[in-house]
Amino acid sequence: MIDTIVKKVHHLCQQLKKGILQVFTASVLNKIISMLSSMVLTRMLVQKQYGVLSYAGNVYSYAALFTGFGLAVGALQFGAESRGRPEENSFYRYCAKAGMLANFLMIAFLSCLILHRELPIAQAKKYIYLYLPLLITEYLNQLLLIILRSQKRFKIYAKLVTAHTIFVSLGTCIGAIWGLNGVFAAKYAASLFTLLTIGCQMRETLHEVIHAGKLNPRQKKELWRYSILNCVSSTLNRFLFLIDLSMVAVLMASAETISVYKVATLIPNALSFIPQSVVICVVPDIIAHNKNSTWLKDTFRKTFSGMLLFNLFISLCLILGAPWIIQVVAGKQYLAAVEPFRILVAGYCVAGTFRSLSVNFLAALKAIRGNAVCSLITCMTDVVLNFLLIPRYGILGAAYATFLAELTASFVTFCCLIHTLRRMKKLNLSKALDTP
Repeated sequence: MIDTIVKKVHHLCQQLKKGILQVFTASVLNKIISMLSSMVLTRMLVQKQYGVLSYAGNVYSYAALFTGFGLAVGALQFGAESRGRPEENSFYRYCAKAGMLANFLMIAFLSCLILHRELPIAQAKKYIYLYLPLLITEYLNQLLLIILRSQKRFKIYAKLVTAHTIFVSLGTCIGAIWGLNGVFAAKYAASLFTLLTIGCQMRETLHEVIHAGKLNPRQKKELWRYSILNCVSSTLNRFLFLIDLSMVAVLMASAETISVYKVATLIPNALSFIPQSVVICVVPDIIAHNKNSTWLKDTFRKTFSGMLLFNLFISLCLILGAPWIIQVVAGKQYLAAVEPFRILVAGYCVAGTFRSLSVNFLAALKAIRGNAVCSLITCMTDVVLNFLLIPRYGILGAAYATFLAELTASFVTFCCLIHTLRRMKKLNLSKALDTP
């Protein structure tokens, strides 16, 4: 019994040394800063302004799903697989150039698409145009941070992510003094300053990336195939976070209602940093061991069981303290968000344990086709449920739709991960038997 406890403590210490503690601490700090920033914004902007900003930000979030057509995630996968070899920097160089071109094309396409369309919140059109160019700088920030992840430089990664959050949150709050225009001016200044800061910290790595060689056609083909399929999968997964607010806007067309539902989603959506902190540190090792089914099974078992216990505790505390939390975060005028908030927290408990980990682990195992199919099923479920429940129950219906969709997503993706592991084990056994 004592030996077992000692082994578990030793395993925990080894994981903390890999950077999970630094990344988790940074993630907690970042979410606290972001929540404080949101609390300030809800008080500095009138409810209608906050609703317009939320809708414009929601549209921008859709565009951000396709940023670089998934090449940033491709950089993580192929960069980690090629770590220490000359082609590692070649992958980063190609992802930077091709991803930037993809973003420019996407901005031009979306600008033309929105130009002649009427939006449910008409005032938001101007601010959507202001949001779109941020895709360029944010993609470069994302790519540079992913390079640090793939190289397992988690300490500097954690510091730079925190710096980014501080710049954006502080700048946004200061900019709110001048209304929505001030908010966007601050977003641009913060994004550019973050890019310069990360670039200065990574100048040696950037020099190697800029002077790296070119990829051959086969490498480009593999990279694009993985990146696009993974982009489809991650887009559909993120779709679950965005579709409810959009459908509330379309079916109810009220900036005030949007602002209430936005407040209900703030903490449940923000909680995604918990599984994401684990994923950031664990995925590079999973990529390195993605042929070792025994190691993977043991790692997955420990990760899922630990995450489930932690999420149950956090979710129970939030559900019981919901009225007080909403008042602290946004004020008494948002108390209508309490019930949707509780439902969304319950949804996080399930999805934050099973879906968030499963989709990332499947991507690390290159099971991207199955990942995409699972994501498509759950998104269709979410859209149908929103159409059925929002007209009848309003924002409460949107919350129930999200909960049921996340339950479906968690079940499907977790089953897919188990199936992938079993298939891998059989394949390894077959190869062992064929070896003389």
